[in-house]
Amino acid sequence: MRFSLRKKTIVLVISITVIIGLVAVVIFNDTINDIIQTQYKERSIDIANLVSLEVDPVRVKNIQRTIRDIYYKSENKVWSDQWGTPEFDEYVAQYSFIEETEDFKVVRDELRKMQDVLDVNCLYLLWMDVDNQCLIYLVDADYEEPCPPGCIDPIYLQDLNVLKDPSIGLAPNISNTQEYGWLIATGMPVFDENGEVLAYATVDISMNEIVARQTRFLTYTIIIFLILTIIICFAGIFVVSRVILRPINRLSHAAEQYTSTRKSFSELKINRSDEIGILADSMANMEAEIGNYIENLEKTTNDLISARENAENLNRIANIDALTRVRNKRAFDIDAAKLNETKEPYGIVMIDQNGLKWINDTFGHVKGDISIKTVCKVVCEVFKHSPVYRVGGDEFIVILKNDDFNDRESLIQKLTETFINLFHNKELSPWERVTAAVGYSVFDSKRDKGVDDVLKRADAAMYRQKRTLKEELGL
Repeated sequence: MRFSLRKKTIVLVISITVIIGLVAVVIFNDTINDIIQTQYKERSIDIANLVSLEVDPVRVKNIQRTIRDIYYKSENKVWSDQWGTPEFDEYVAQYSFIEETEDFKVVRDELRKMQDVLDVNCLYLLWMDVDNQCLIYLVDADYEEPCPPGCIDPIYLQDLNVLKDPSIGLAPNISNTQEYGWLIATGMPVFDENGEVLAYATVDISMNEIVARQTRFLTYTIIIFLILTIIICFAGIFVVSRVILRPINRLSHAAEQYTSTRKSFSELKINRSDEIGILADSMANMEAEIGNYIENLEKTTNDLISARENAENLNRIANIDALTRVRNKRAFDIDAAKLNETKEPYGIVMIDQNGLKWINDTFGHVKGDISIKTVCKVVCEVFKHSPVYRVGGDEFIVILKNDDFNDRESLIQKLTETFINLFHNKELSPWERVTAAVGYSVFDSKRDKGVDDVLKRADAAMYRQKRTLKEELGL
């Protein structure tokens, strides 16, 4: 499809504007996203630190010790990914009495108050099993659907460093799930009187609202960008059309007229000192020389076309056997050279007519030519998709490829049976009851260097069949 300079200019202006705008939007969005994530991470760390300092470490230690004892005694530990199954319910049931203890109620109420005051989604305490690399829930501030004590969650990849140094806490982790949406979770350590980590005060903060605002802001930004793109495109196209496209179109129109009417470029009135003016002057100067060039070019082109057609005809005739009209030995040598350069599978069939000398001596060379044509016709009818070559007086070669190569066994058998049937057909003239020996071989890249190796095996196979035919048919 051919595009005008105007269309190319429009596409160029739009493309540049779109690319610059998209890059700007992406960079701006990433920057805003980084700022938001940084602020939420800092806020989640501050809240988790505050909660870790506010909870009663003595009560937390009592709860942790009780849950830890049950956890280690439990033989079948069921993780939170089996929530809702009978096995999970049976597992967490052994911790249920803890929820009725005073320590649990006091700590849970403290967490609930801080959760309401700090306006976060959820606050909860976790204890870490270093050996099994998991976190066990101690207390959840949620009254409606709390995560029960003893519930087990895995330690995620970003928090594996806490196994080496429990005091660093659980790093802020931003996730997006179907159930909770965008959420950031951070856990900071709760220390006992000896400075040992008892648990992790963990906070979940929803980011759904800020993500929604960011999405709306991005949408508005894209809309503004589209409006600016349209304005810039119209302005750019107007300027380009006035300054560049209009004089170029005049030059193009003059060129079209010249090809049909030889109208002079000097009639154009483009008085400019820039590149377009120089181009117009050059075209006017060039016009004077083009006429002679065209005449000489037409004469030379006609001579070349005639010479090429003659060469093609001579080459085509040189590759055709005059008697059978199939390809000759020269054509085979050319195609064999091409086969030596290919890695595609192929096979070669050699056919040697039997009794041609007897026919020539008995009935004359005219009848002998008929017998050769009969052999050629049989070969061509069997191998309809492969080139056939007459390489000698009574010798033919077929290069098998594609479907003929894949069906070579059945085709070779059909060819042999056809010759035998002709030989036994008493209704035919002696020079039509032709028979021939057939041998073939397939190119093997591991042992064959080229076509000559395949020919030798096909030739040997052909002579073996010739001896067999002499014994069976008395040739």
